[in-house]
Amino acid sequence: MDKKFESYIDQIVKDLDCDKEEKKEISEEISDHLKLLKQDYIEQGFTDEKAINKALECFGDEKQLRQGYKESISPYYKLFKISNWIIFSLSSFVVLWMLIFQRILQRVRNYSHGFNQSDYFFSNEVQEGFFAFNIDAWKLNINLIPFKNTINYIINHDKFNLDIVINNTLGNILIFIPLGIFLPILFKRYTSFSKAIAFSIIVSFTIESIQLLLQIGQFDIDDLILNGIGSIVGFLFIKLIFKFQNIFQKPRLFRS
Repeated sequence: MDKKFESYIDQIVKDLDCDKEEKKEISEEISDHLKLLKQDYIEQGFTDEKAINKALECFGDEKQLRQGYKESISPYYKLFKISNWIIFSLSSFVVLWMLIFQRILQRVRNYSHGFNQSDYFFSNEVQEGFFAFNIDAWKLNINLIPFKNTINYIINHDKFNLDIVINNTLGNILIFIPLGIFLPILFKRYTSFSKAIAFSIIVSFTIESIQLLLQIGQFDIDDLILNGIGSIVGFLFIKLIFKFQNIFQKPRLFRS
């Protein structure tokens, strides 16, 4: 078979969620069509090379064909993909609302009532101005010692409200589980464990930095660790699901 045909067919079938035998059958079917088209163009007077190019052009774009085969192999593929995007978008909005937007609105509301403090940012004295920089206050709100605050919440849980303990321990794990689940489903580049977890930690670091800069929260290394654990749990969970189940005949998500 011509190398151009081989490369073209490989681009179409390589990511299809079916076994080797099915891929072979699809490849042979496409190959037969391409050979017939090539022969037709040769009979019309085209050179061998031009006949090959015309056959490929006539048969169609490999990306569109690959998508068509995916949908024919899995009739629920499009619904599955759209549903995942909706759930991912909603879960992302909820997390950003809870950790950033809601806190910004609360701080603006407090400031408008003459109270220039945040419930999530500690300060020993009243801040002057909305974005007043106080190095002593910032030091109070930065923790770079792993598990320092987490251990404190667990050991001294009787000194804190239960919701505070849960939110700062188990809650920090739970809110990042969806990210670990949906990254490998929606983005091919994050089907790798290391890339998915690295991206999750970058997201967590960005959120922590924004909270500190806007004085709506602390920068806590524990949050990065717990968020990372949440992403790991989500990633391993979805990988396990797709390893042992074939619900929706999903597209290939994890490369071996």
